Amino acid sequence: MNRDLATKEVPLLNRDEEYIPDAGREYDDDNDIVYNADAVFRKKTHITTEKFNLIYNSAIRYFTVQEKYAFKKYMSGEEPEEKLISDIEIFLKDTYPNEMGSGAVSDHDFKVMMNRLYCAMFQYDVLQPLIENEETSDIKICGPKDIRVRVHGKAYISNATFIDDDDLNRFVEGLSIRNRVAISDYPIITFTDTHDENYILRFTISNPSVCAVDHPYLHIRKVPKTKADFDELIKRKMLNEKVKMYLIDRAKASKCVVFAGPPGSGKTTALNAFIEHIPRTRETLVIQENDELFTDKSGFMFKHVSHGFQGEPVCTLEDLGKMALVEGCNEFVIGEVKGGEMRYAVTLLNAGGNAAFSIHSTNAYETLEKCADLVKYGSDYSFEEAKDMLKNVDTIVYMEGYKIREILENKGYNQQTKQYEYVYIYRYDPSKEEE
Repeated sequence: MNRDLATKEVPLLNRDEEYIPDAGREYDDDNDIVYNADAVFRKKTHITTEKFNLIYNSAIRYFTVQEKYAFKKYMSGEEPEEKLISDIEIFLKDTYPNEMGSGAVSDHDFKVMMNRLYCAMFQYDVLQPLIENEETSDIKICGPKDIRVRVHGKAYISNATFIDDDDLNRFVEGLSIRNRVAISDYPIITFTDTHDENYILRFTISNPSVCAVDHPYLHIRKVPKTKADFDELIKRKMLNEKVKMYLIDRAKASKCVVFAGPPGSGKTTALNAFIEHIPRTRETLVIQENDELFTDKSGFMFKHVSHGFQGEPVCTLEDLGKMALVEGCNEFVIGEVKGGEMRYAVTLLNAGGNAAFSIHSTNAYETLEKCADLVKYGSDYSFEEAKDMLKNVDTIVYMEGYKIREILENKGYNQQTKQYEYVYIYRYDPSKEEE
């Protein structure tokens, strides 16, 4: 449809013609696609599902409510895990002898129950299959029976569920004890959990004090402990071989590389692979909200935000950014720029340093203007001054749906046109079989 702004006499929806949508709606726009999560828990037992759930709920409530203080000791590591497992075995066999003990048909049901309870108490309960699945990048708990997952940038409803609000609150309390974080003291808190074998889990939890419901909201971002390199990301269809070689070259040749895109687009994953190729002759400072970027290379310093008793930040990203100018780094990496730390990255760039960072953006061409807004944050720079300061940010990698979609190179800022001068380097073409 031609939406020529010059046609002012007849507004679009007043014209005598059919409206043609810009984006046609598809089935999953209006219907929840269920992502199977609980096959791990749906093992056949001799007892009915109803009876199994009754026994499971009884055991959970006994150890987390009646034996609450002892349970905290197990979760915090004060008491050995083996002691709780032994106590659970005794409880099941003594309380339900006909189903779990001497009167049971076999010990199969008992083993299934023990595995289920172990997952609930020492792992991540009904979320465990979602965490273990390599396809999922994010998990969002909107309610005990409303758990969603993001797979390759698309959100799906999961068939994993907690029992009720109390069960979800019990899960959050277990997180609090295990990570030694007073979650209930914070309206909103973010922290990293490293207890999973394969993933660093970044939790963001909003407590009922700021929610319109009586339970917390949780968001979990998964970061593999064994990071994916560019070759692995090629297998996952994030990029191709030419883009890989380009990014490796940019790690040395560019003044600054920006990985931009909407949430869940793969920015952190790509940046994590990229930092492996920063020349070893540079000294690199990495600042981030949580510990998601990492490497075992020498010459890297990693810092994260810290919070006080009531959740107020004691040391912000901007605070960490200020120190970059006096810590001898000549490569400055920011996990995700959100405010005034952008100004310090630009100052380092314009003093001869190098940088790389990620940022939320809706398209490649608007990325530097978004950066300019952040340069202005807490300063008295005009928008035009901020844009000019970004002239050394020369490579923009735009991502959507866990894929690199576009790459632009910025050749400078034109003072006459007040625009950046871009050169198109790459555009994803789905018709090419190699991609």
